[in-house]
Amino acid sequence: MQQRTFFLGLLFILPLAATHAQSLAKREVNSTVTTVAELVREHYVLREEGEAIAAYLLKDLQEGRFYLAESLKQLDSIMTKSLREASQDFHLYTWNNYDLVKQLQAPEAEDEGAESTSFFNDDAAHAANFGFAKVEVLPDNIGYIRLSQINISEHSLETLYAAMRLVQHTQALIIDLRDNQGGGSSVGSVLETFFFEDRRDLLEFRSRNGQTELESTVPWLLQPRYTQPVYILTNRGTASAAEAFAFMLQAQDRCVIVGEPSSGGAFMNTYFPVNEDFIVSISTSAPFLPGTTQSWQGQGVMPHHPVPSEEALAKALMLIRAE
Repeated sequence: MQQRTFFLGLLFILPLAATHAQSLAKREVNSTVTTVAELVREHYVLREEGEAIAAYLLKDLQEGRFYLAESLKQLDSIMTKSLREASQDFHLYTWNNYDLVKQLQAPEAEDEGAESTSFFNDDAAHAANFGFAKVEVLPDNIGYIRLSQINISEHSLETLYAAMRLVQHTQALIIDLRDNQGGGSSVGSVLETFFFEDRRDLLEFRSRNGQTELESTVPWLLQPRYTQPVYILTNRGTASAAEAFAFMLQAQDRCVIVGEPSSGGAFMNTYFPVNEDFIVSISTSAPFLPGTTQSWQGQGVMPHHPVPSEEALAKALMLIRAE
């Protein structure tokens, strides 16, 4: 079983599982690295780049780079570094997580309850208030929502609705995505839908086999839409699903972005089990504006008003008050 994810790197969000085994034999290292290379070659979203990344990994194996690891955790770190060097793609990494391997290998019928303990509803999600770090109305009736992660699911919808109710009657809204490493939604583009009164096609995801998937605003949202100006704050730490949100609103001329270019991680990743100790996250789908080749992969989302990260909020407030 595979698990498709929308995350920049859950390495930054979820706690690492304890290392399962510590004694590394050369045969074990060879098998692990070779399997990772085969999975990248077979599944990476860009076929030629996947071949090149796999070849780079196998070259490092032949040169003995991975034999320096004295534990699974160290092997994990060296493999990820090698993958990143070859690709500059931070959705591409290995992860020594025994529990996740078991979840991925479980039959579908036995995995029905997995979502309840996943990113969307685990203890960390609740402790982070599903990413809604701060929601307030600033002086001059300016709404402000600080999102530390994108975590939208049936478990967080009421939190999202409450946040939007609080800022519903403000003259403008600032959404602060600085250092938001991403996340995802299990219920579609409901967050984006709050900012459009009509249906919009937002992104088209394309895989290496030519399949496409269109992401649009959701038809079932009954809450009032937010129709006032929207300002989004970004920096180099704004990544993945957070970038996608900014990119989609910018493409629809629905926001003004203030701050720094975002990190440039557009690809969607899928988890593949390698063996009983490792999974590998591989970019398997690339998002574009529907019918185009426009994306934020590599270069990031460009702000309308470039300023250093620490000055972005003050700049947005100045722009709003000047209107």
